[in-house]
Formats: sequence, C-alpha cells, structure tokens
Amino acid sequence: MQVVLRKSKSPRRSMNYRQVRLVGIIFTMKNLDDYEAIRQFESRLKKEGKEVVVLCYLPKNVENFDFHYDIFSKNDFNFWGSPEANNLQEFISKPFDLLICLDRAPNLYIEYLLARSRAALRIGPYLDRQKGIFELMIKESAEKPLADFIQQIYHYTNEL
Repeated sequence: MQVVLRKSKSPRRSMNYRQVRLVGIIFTMKNLDDYEAIRQFESRLKKEGKEVVVLCYLPKNVENFDFHYDIFSKNDFNFWGSPEANNLQEFISKPFDLLICLDRAPNLYIEYLLARSRAALRIGPYLDRQKGIFELMIKESAEKPLADFIQQIYHYTNEL
C-alpha cells in the first residue's frame, strides 16, 4: 500500500470555509464517547448547511453500538489491499471539499482511503510519517478527549 500512497496525484486546493459544501469524516470506532463527539460534530456541520458523509472503520472485537454510519473493516479489502466494498469505492470517488480524519494514528486502511480520495483538502493529526497524506495537520495531545481534537479542527477550518 505504501507505493500507492506516494503516487497519489489527486488535485488538491483550499477554499473559504463558507464555500465548503461537502464534508467527509473518517474515523475508527473506539468507544461510545468518541461516537457521541462525532455525532455532535456532524450535527454542527449540517446546521451550517454542509452535506456530511461519515465512514467508520470497525476493528475486530469492537462493538458496533448500532449507529447509522457506513462501516468497513479489513475484510472489505482484497488480498492486494484494494477496497472491494461499494461504500468504500463511493467514498473514494466523492469530491469532498474537506475530508477530515479523526484518528490520531490512522491505520493503513484509512490512510489508503485518504490517499485515494478526490478530496480537495484533507485534514488530520500531525504525525511526521504522514506528511504526504494531509494538507492541513493539527497537533493535539492523544491524551485529550476526541471532542478537543474536533474543536481544534473546527477552529482551524473556520480560519481558512
């Protein structure tokens, strides 16, 4: 998968936050508190008139919590690491104005989807090894709640 990540040539651009219409959010389900913070963030964006598409990675042995987001797992990728599930193909092909990764340490499956996405601007955590994946990186302590990280992302996207 690393070769694909380096060769990603999707056109990127930034835009004024008021012009943003389509927002993608991708995250790994870890606990119910994170899920609630993401639901509130999604609701806030929708109240501002944004269309929001959320995709969730569900690791093995993690409860689904019966939520309404599209989910995927490593089983949705083939032997060569390419996504086979329709919801992943649709997510990759959407022309997001903003694609926000809420994982502070994204796994390879999420990194692959981020790299292949047609998103104009990809936002995520600051990590040295991910310099090619995000156009905007936010440095936030992993010990803080996800809601704090979301607030930082919201603050900086509004500054665009």
